[in-house]
Amino acid sequence: MRHSLAAFALLLVVLGVARAEDPPSWNPAKTYVLVASVIEWPDKALAAFKDARRDEALVEQFKADGVPAANVVFLKDKDATLAALRRELHALAGRAGEGSTFIFYFQGHGLTRKEKTFLACYDVNTKDLATAFDVDELFPILDKEWKGDRLLLLGDCCHAGALGTVVQRFEGKTAVRAACLTSSTASNRSTEHWTFTEALITALAGDGAVDRDRDGKITFGEVDLFAHDEMKFREDQLTRGKRTKNFEEAFAFRAVAADRPAPAKVQGERQVGEFLEACDRDGKWYVAQILAIKDDQFRVHYSGWDSKWDEWVGAAKLRPIARPKLKVGERYEVEWQKDQWFLATVTKAEEDWFYFVHYEGEEGDDDEWVTASKTRTPAAGTKPKPPEFAALAPRALVKGDAVAARWKRAWFLAEVTSIDGEMHAVRYADGENGSLTAADLVPVAKASEVEVGDRVLACWNGKPQMYPGVVASKTEKDFSVKWEDGSKATSVPIGQVARIKAAGK
Repeated sequence: MRHSLAAFALLLVVLGVARAEDPPSWNPAKTYVLVASVIEWPDKALAAFKDARRDEALVEQFKADGVPAANVVFLKDKDATLAALRRELHALAGRAGEGSTFIFYFQGHGLTRKEKTFLACYDVNTKDLATAFDVDELFPILDKEWKGDRLLLLGDCCHAGALGTVVQRFEGKTAVRAACLTSSTASNRSTEHWTFTEALITALAGDGAVDRDRDGKITFGEVDLFAHDEMKFREDQLTRGKRTKNFEEAFAFRAVAADRPAPAKVQGERQVGEFLEACDRDGKWYVAQILAIKDDQFRVHYSGWDSKWDEWVGAAKLRPIARPKLKVGERYEVEWQKDQWFLATVTKAEEDWFYFVHYEGEEGDDDEWVTASKTRTPAAGTKPKPPEFAALAPRALVKGDAVAARWKRAWFLAEVTSIDGEMHAVRYADGENGSLTAADLVPVAKASEVEVGDRVLACWNGKPQMYPGVVASKTEKDFSVKWEDGSKATSVPIGQVARIKAAGK
């Protein structure tokens, strides 16, 4: 009898451990949702959205999943003012108690200025972004007033990826698991369609198409991947989720709905749900998705086209998606907006599909991810010219280095604050920030490196802008610089001089 009891107790322990190791799942009953959505504004500088809105369907899906109606706040169009958004965010965060999940969703226009990202409330004045909701406001409000443990930020707007900065600020706060899913990166404008929101609705409805491993559960990682693919293949737009280390990729939103099972695997190379290129009845190739497979025939939907054009095709009319590949470090003309082309350098690439570009002579505010379709080889008359000044002794820069940094046609004293691939983030001496390639930077020289006769960029009269000149003499504390514009020679302190190549070299 004692042995039986011991075995039973051991079984309970084993089952308890198994349950403890099961991936966590969403509890809609303890979830609080704030949805703010604006598709038209009194400020005519903001274009109204023309596609049928999907915010209402998202709100209804939250409720259908079990979020109590009393826990859902929906601010729509004229109700989504700056004051209302702040008021309801404070109120709902305060109501959501311990153990709660808090979901914030914004749909509309996102705006940027320098390193700041703003959400365009209904009453925004684009000439005064103090009238918009600063994304940076989210963290202090939630950190102070919300007592829950799981946070999910959702954004379907330009620059929505800036919500990831809020997630990062929760990193290390072990009591909170935070994550975001967005339609675009922080640096990019977003599509004019609600493809991302539609992907969220599809996932929350339990559609088996989201269940990539076919285990019957829809996880955060699978929703992230599903949204990524929907935006990539339907909108040519990069998006990726972000999460704190303690927010589990296997966190389960729900089980797959019984009436919407994952498509069964079939024999052969192609699978239902796959994106590829298909040749239509006119012999033209388009990005398409396989909807069904039967008897070696494939029913496809052409991305961006009405479903009335869906058709059955044979395997010979399918092929992998092929895109031109750009080279990191190469310069191209990039279409920044319709019919507006600017010179830019590719600084990094992802998936041989997306390319991050730095616009020539700019401080980095408009740098963005583009696809090859937005680029072209510079024409002979528009080939980029190298910067006016180049380092006499180039070297790899590191964080903390003082540099002469270009801003348009001028040069300023700055400090390297971080390096990401080809890009160097800098803080100019006047407090502004920029992001530049190495070609737009010249390291500030040590006193021992500077010789009389050296051509330099140097600060004039202690101001941050740097001008070209020649070192006429040097002491232990400073240099006498004869300016190339003919101005009288003046002294420049050590630490404000960068050596550059002689003119014409």
